[in-house]
Amino acid sequence: MKGEDPQRVIQYVSAILEDKPSSSLYYIRSKAYFTQRKYLKAYEDIQRALQIESGDLDFLFLSAQIHYHLEEYTDALKDAKSLEEAGFSAPGLWILLAEIYAQQKQIKMANYYLAKSLKVGLSPKDRAYVYTLRNLSVGDTLAWMKSVRDSSNIYLSETPLARLYFQHQGVRVPLMIYQAQLLAARKKYPNDPHLLRFWARFLAQIRQIPRAEKVYASVLASFSNNISLFAELGNFYFKNRDYYKAIAFYDKVPNDNAFSSEAMFTKSICWLYLGERLKSIELLDSAQRLYPADARFKSLRYRLMNRNIDSTRAQRDSLYTETPEN
Repeated sequence: MKGEDPQRVIQYVSAILEDKPSSSLYYIRSKAYFTQRKYLKAYEDIQRALQIESGDLDFLFLSAQIHYHLEEYTDALKDAKSLEEAGFSAPGLWILLAEIYAQQKQIKMANYYLAKSLKVGLSPKDRAYVYTLRNLSVGDTLAWMKSVRDSSNIYLSETPLARLYFQHQGVRVPLMIYQAQLLAARKKYPNDPHLLRFWARFLAQIRQIPRAEKVYASVLASFSNNISLFAELGNFYFKNRDYYKAIAFYDKVPNDNAFSSEAMFTKSICWLYLGERLKSIELLDSAQRLYPADARFKSLRYRLMNRNIDSTRAQRDSLYTETPEN
């Protein structure tokens, strides 16, 4: 069914699956959902396929790709390494491993797999993406921007270059150009949750706050367990002084996550702005035990312990109020 319209494939396969469950058919439908960028539906089907036939390497590769696009990097890495250990050899796997390691800030491992992928024949699109990812991973901003400039006109609406472009270029190109490019990409791929997330960020950037909030709600429906999104939404509501909502999303960030220290620090400020000085101090106590090397918690706690309640509110503008970066 290669080259078929994904929606027609889904309809056809769904009709057969009603009478006869099949791992291959679940895999085919999962691929069709993946092509449409409906990642949650693709995930449901590939898991059904793996439950029936757990050892199929093609099933596992698609599972790894879906986990990556759902930003479930630990699960994506587990699947990808299982493939590597099983002898699955393909440029797509090396690129996927590089992407996962890059997201986890393991730059040496990312570059190892990028170099490995360049030793085999790649399509022009994949080669452009690999060079872009490699330049970005080592912090070579000039080379990264040149790569994007040279290839974006051709590949901008395609995954995965588009995801990198819209993630990093929002502050580097004029707003009107960025908006037009993003809307064009979204028109082509309306179900892509990453493009929708970048649209929410853009709306927040131009202070269209009610619209941004609605778009974020749609993004959340596609990333229901996404910790970085919880932190991002906490930051969004914190910037817009909706402190209770900010706290609700910061509470979803677990303590063993890369976003947790920033979430706890900003949450302590939220409680302070809400006039809950004791709650802020209690949170700072917990955070100080969890992150003893982070001086911010000790410093803010010291300031609060040496300040009465009235002066806490009066001097709120002197506190750190920048939101943590995503």
